[in-house]
Amino acid sequence: MRTDEVVEALRLPEECLRDVRVPKGKLVDQGGFTAADQRRLRDGIEELRWVAVVKPTVVGIRGHDDGVRCVPELQVMTLQLRAGAAAARVNELVHRVFPLPLILVTTTGSEEGSGPIVSMALKRLSQGQAERAVLDGDVLSAQLSAFGPEGSELERIFLRELALGKQPQTDLLALYEGWMDRVLALVAARVTGVFKTSETVEQAKERRSALEEMSKLELDLARLYSGARKEKQTSRQVDLNLEIKRLQARLVEAKGKL
Repeated sequence: MRTDEVVEALRLPEECLRDVRVPKGKLVDQGGFTAADQRRLRDGIEELRWVAVVKPTVVGIRGHDDGVRCVPELQVMTLQLRAGAAAARVNELVHRVFPLPLILVTTTGSEEGSGPIVSMALKRLSQGQAERAVLDGDVLSAQLSAFGPEGSELERIFLRELALGKQPQTDLLALYEGWMDRVLALVAARVTGVFKTSETVEQAKERRSALEEMSKLELDLARLYSGARKEKQTSRQVDLNLEIKRLQARLVEAKGKL
């Protein structure tokens, strides 16, 4: 699958579309990043392009400003990374640079069979710096296959569900959260086998929390499995196996919330 297929799936009006290259220097200079993160941006990015902007005057959906989140418009960008770049970290840094909520479609070019990564993140106004927006929670992302929408039934459904007309229309924040929920539904569907969007904002938050807990539990279980294989003392093996069973039960419980 290509980045343009994802952008096209949004079904945005032609007036929303742009084609502007964003210089890497702009990212590095405005981000306030550490030296290590500056290197990640300079060495990891091949090209960043601003491909669409969703404005109230174009889509007929009002902006949002509640004193915590200010969303006068939404942006869509495509990012091409060089081989070996730390995709998750670079994506997070790009989301941090821009003050408005962003749909970022990233190609890594490093793994055969891997398609673009779709990532999104909520923003809130900074409490310490007036008029500055910061990430509100972790970046949500899902990687697609490289074989086009015909390669996965779940991805075909996902692309159809991205259409602008299928999202909440209350305001631009609700619209963005609708798109986030589609990404969340794809991530959950890869566990459950069923693509199902959330019925309420609260349900979406619970599902995302469950996925985050599952990710942590799986890492903890991998560590415990490794420790149990190496452990020589019988009493310690028993303790590790009990802990493994406890985390396995929590994992099943978390999956049930998807």
